[in-house]
Amino acid sequence: MIISAAGYLRVSTDEQAEHGVSLPSQKSRIIAYCQSQGWNLYDLYIDDGYSGKNLNRPAMQRLIADVKEQKIGAVIVIKLDRLSRRQKDVLYLLEDVFEPSFVGFKSVSEPFDTTTPFGKAAIGMMAVFAQLERETIVERVREGKKEAAKQGRFMGGPIALGYKFNRDTRKLEINEMEAETVRFIFSEYLNSGKGYQHIADALNERHTPTPSTANQWSRGTIRAILRNAFYAGFVEHKGNMNKGEHPAIIQEEEFYTAQKIKAIRSSYTPNAESGLLTGIIYCGECGARMRMKKVWKNPRNPVEKVDYYTCYSQDRSSKSMIRDVNCKCGHKRASEIEMAVIKSLHEYKQDPIILKNTMDKLLKDTANEHITKSQTQAVRELDGIKKKLDKWYDAFEKEIISADDLVNRIKDLHEHRAYLEGKILEYDKIMKVNTSQVATAKEIFNILTNFDMIWDGATKEERRQIVLSFVHSVTIDKANNIFIKF
Repeated sequence: MIISAAGYLRVSTDEQAEHGVSLPSQKSRIIAYCQSQGWNLYDLYIDDGYSGKNLNRPAMQRLIADVKEQKIGAVIVIKLDRLSRRQKDVLYLLEDVFEPSFVGFKSVSEPFDTTTPFGKAAIGMMAVFAQLERETIVERVREGKKEAAKQGRFMGGPIALGYKFNRDTRKLEINEMEAETVRFIFSEYLNSGKGYQHIADALNERHTPTPSTANQWSRGTIRAILRNAFYAGFVEHKGNMNKGEHPAIIQEEEFYTAQKIKAIRSSYTPNAESGLLTGIIYCGECGARMRMKKVWKNPRNPVEKVDYYTCYSQDRSSKSMIRDVNCKCGHKRASEIEMAVIKSLHEYKQDPIILKNTMDKLLKDTANEHITKSQTQAVRELDGIKKKLDKWYDAFEKEIISADDLVNRIKDLHEHRAYLEGKILEYDKIMKVNTSQVATAKEIFNILTNFDMIWDGATKEERRQIVLSFVHSVTIDKANNIFIKF
C-alpha cells in the first residue's frame, strides 16, 4: 500500500536566511524523502513567517483538519522543531491528532519512529530540548536588550519620529524636518497649554507628515511623543532610563517639565463634573452639542482652571458627536452663558401663562429623559471601545504588532473605558434619585414662586436639576448670541 504523505514546512521571520531552514531547502528534502520511500506526496503545508511558539498557524490548522478527516497517512518534517518548539504542542499532535487517525510521523534529519514506545519517548525528549532552545534564545534576547539599554544603544525596532538610521555608522541621526515637528509638539504643550487633541488637530490642518505607523495625527500619537524620553537623549528599558548614544532633539528640562504638567493635568478629571447646561447647550453654527471643558488659566503654572463650553465638532473628543469638522464656533466662557440663563429664569418665572404651561409639562416629563439619552450614548461609545480593544489584542496574538505597540495603542482606550463605565454608574445613581424624587405640582409651584430663595440655597447639582426642569435648550453662535428655549 502506497502511503499518502503530507509535508509540513515552517520558517519564522528570523530564520529565513538560516542555512538548511529556508523553505526551498525544506521542500526539496521532503520531496526527496518521499521519492526514496516510494510515498505519494499528498500536499505541502507551508507556514511562512510564523513562530513555532504555538499552533496558531494557518497551514498547521489545515494540516490538523486534514489528518482528522483521514486524508493523510503520514506527516513529514525536516526537523522536529518545524512542527513546534513546545513539548506540550508536540505531544498533543502526536497523541491527540496523529495517533487517533493512525497517521505516522517522520523527521527527515532525525531517526524517529512513532510506532514504537522508544520512538515516542525519543520524540518527547527532543521536544523538551526544542522548547529549552527556544526559551534560551528568548532569554538571550532579553539580556541583550537589557545590556544594550544600559549602554544607551538603540535596540532596534521602529525608528522614532525625528530620527534616521545611518547604515555606514550604524547610529541614529536627527532628521531635521521631522525633528521640527517634535519640537513644535513640546512647545505647544509647554507654552500654549494646548491638550493632545488640539495639537493633533493643528498638525492635521497643516498636513504635517505623520509617523509611519499612523494615518493621521491623534491624541494618542501626541501623548506617546510627549512621554517618550528618547527625545531627551535617553534610552528607556523596563522602567529604567539610561543616557543614550543618540543626539537629543529637546532639552532634558523640557521633557521633565512636560511630565510634571502631564501629572498635574492627569490628577484632574476634566469630565468629573457636569456643567450647569450640560446636555442642553448646542452650537449655533453646526448644531452639535457642547461640552464643559476646563482650560488652564496659566499653562506654564497649572494651578487654576477656567470653565468653557466647547462644540463637540471643534473639540473632537467624541467622533459620534461631530456635526461639522470645519466648525469654528470657538470656546465660550461658561460663567457668562450660565449667568444669561439664570437671568432669563428670573424673568421666566414671573410670567403666569408660562408658569401654568411649565407645570403641565413637568407633570408629564421626568428629569430622567436627559440622563437616559446621555447613558445610551455612553453605552454606545463603550461598545465601540471594547471592539477596538479586541482588534488590537487580536493583532498582538497574531504577531502583527509588538507588545510595545499594543501598550501604546490600548492605554488611552483603557482610560476612556474606565471613564465611561464610571459615568454609566453615575447616570444609574442619578436616575434612581430622580425616580424617587419626582416633583409634584405643589413642589413645582413652590420652586417658581420662591425661586430666589431656593436657588440661593441649592447645591450645584440641585441648580442643574432646576435648569433642566425648565430650560429645553440653549444655543450660542460664533458671535456669542445666546438663544434660550423653555
